[in-house]
Amino acid sequence: MLSKLKNKVKFIIQSSHICVLIIISIFLNINFSFSNEDLCSLKKPNSNINETAKIELGSDINCIEKRVIDVLIIYDENIILNNVLKDNIENRFKEVNEFYTFNYKIEWKITNYQKFKFNKSIDNLSSLFSLHKDDISQLTNNIKAEVVLALIERDIKGIGIAATFSNVAMVADSSSFNNYINSVVIAHEFAHLFGAWHTQRKKDFMLFSGANNLSASRESNAILKLMRDYNFDPKTIINEDTILNRISRLYKRHHAKGEIDPVARLLTDAGNSLYQEKIYNESIKLLIKSNKYYGRWGKTRMILSKNYYELDMLQDSFTEYTRAIFFGSKPDKKHENKLKKKFIDLQKNDPSIKNPFELNN
Repeated sequence: MLSKLKNKVKFIIQSSHICVLIIISIFLNINFSFSNEDLCSLKKPNSNINETAKIELGSDINCIEKRVIDVLIIYDENIILNNVLKDNIENRFKEVNEFYTFNYKIEWKITNYQKFKFNKSIDNLSSLFSLHKDDISQLTNNIKAEVVLALIERDIKGIGIAATFSNVAMVADSSSFNNYINSVVIAHEFAHLFGAWHTQRKKDFMLFSGANNLSASRESNAILKLMRDYNFDPKTIINEDTILNRISRLYKRHHAKGEIDPVARLLTDAGNSLYQEKIYNESIKLLIKSNKYYGRWGKTRMILSKNYYELDMLQDSFTEYTRAIFFGSKPDKKHENKLKKKFIDLQKNDPSIKNPFELNN
């Protein structure tokens, strides 16, 4: 009798323990669920790029709302956009989207195809891109598209190019874009639009040369997660020093040898646009700022030299011209001759003025 009573008490105690464990488990699950909801609400992206930059995306990527980016595909007017080519392009986008959706909650969506008249005499993709970039960029003004992807289906030097923080990318292939490497190239060029740079990580899709798989290094992940809500308009970030400094710090952690700081690219491109518009003083400010991020880029120095020339700051113009050549720019003979002539004309009026071009003669 006593034995039965002990067993009954033991059973009741064990049952009560199980009940307590179940209640605690339910409580913790509810709490965890609410915590996730709170976390996701805190991580919700803001349209303000400064607020977005404060979000650290990692294991909580699922909390972020998926971003769909509309893409206009342009192709040469002589190309026949048949079903085979179209299917190949769409298959490449499927592979690109598997990578971007999983890692960054980004989907690239083709909204339209459009013919474009590319220069046939150019056999270098970089030169072709430079020639048509501004015209291509403006195609998004009147249609539903944030980004333009230009397809070059012919033999040409180069397989892909994009301007950092722009809305234009260009890829080339003479085999109708029918293989996985084309997907890697497209994903690589799209990443440049967010400011991503080349690395030396062998398995990184941003590898400076020969990238062959869709996986990202720590640095590439960091810049894409930081800038995933960027609207592809450089004017919206050009004065956001907090963002620019953060991008530059990420770049300094690791980059391919000789790779230019993406912030310097951004500022130099903006400075060049102001130079073309003859807004010289403002152009100079941006170019000087660019040099603080990366002072060894000949392009920045050359544009700075031309600005100084227009403002009759001839000694400064000469100094920046020599620095441009030292840092790898090709001599601009037209600009050089104009600058020489200015010094010669000044010497006619004032023989005491020294012509720096003649000092070593």
